[in-house]
Amino acid sequence: MKNYLSILFGFIIINVQSQMSGNQVYGKNDYNTNRTKNSTITINDNHLTLNVKVLLNNKADSFSIVLGTNEEAETVSVCNTQINQRINGFIKELLKNNIKKEAIYVDFISQTKVYDYNIENNTAEQFQKGFEIKKNIIISSKNVYEIENIITLASKYEIYDVIKVDYSNNDVLSIHGELFKEALKIAEQKKETYVKAFKKRIIGTPNATEDFSVIFPNTQYKKYEAFENSEIETYSRNSNQNFIKKLARKNTTYYYDSPSTSDFDKVINIAQSEVGIQYVLIISITYKIDTSL
Repeated sequence: MKNYLSILFGFIIINVQSQMSGNQVYGKNDYNTNRTKNSTITINDNHLTLNVKVLLNNKADSFSIVLGTNEEAETVSVCNTQINQRINGFIKELLKNNIKKEAIYVDFISQTKVYDYNIENNTAEQFQKGFEIKKNIIISSKNVYEIENIITLASKYEIYDVIKVDYSNNDVLSIHGELFKEALKIAEQKKETYVKAFKKRIIGTPNATEDFSVIFPNTQYKKYEAFENSEIETYSRNSNQNFIKKLARKNTTYYYDSPSTSDFDKVINIAQSEVGIQYVLIISITYKIDTSL
């Protein structure tokens, strides 16, 4: 009866997962992705060693968006004037929308020559066409909903390249401290459980190691293409007929795939829907056992 119940339970879990999977099944599936090592506890006559893993889902305190733009012209002077006109117009729009001037920085990226070809008869001769200047606009904001408005304003000045958006928290040291306190509480509970169960007594002071890591959203996105192809068979009447097959465009979708929480002793803010920063603290503690008992 016990084996039957185990098999039935396993079937129910698999069935529920298949119903809830969504179109992400079209992506590359890797069972080991975002999985941490299993929590382990060892106890013998000399030592009790246990691991504690805590995960925090935390909203970002501030954001930094990097927008890229470029301009081409026959001379450096004209090129620089035109790109600055667009950037200055964009900055004025940002100031009108209550974004402070000190939150905006223009980063000069490059100035390069642009070449093209003159084609005459069977000869293609390369010549210098002009210059290209590239600059990035870096904007800091404390409001995630402000990012979309910034992108819309940038498009009015032909600034379309959203290079990246960085997330950050103001006080990572305090976050580490809170996670460390939570980890120690769990470690104490585990220690008391195993010492009592195996009738052991702890002596001296424990030894400990920790691993503190930060997971930013830009490393957690995956992509998939959800479509089904039709089968096509072609027949050639003679050797002079050529067929060109043009494939329809398939939509590529990206989604946020957070690390698995199954191996953690505690997850703080587990139901948070807003994409943010994740902090992981893994602590390993070894206690000495009184061998005189």
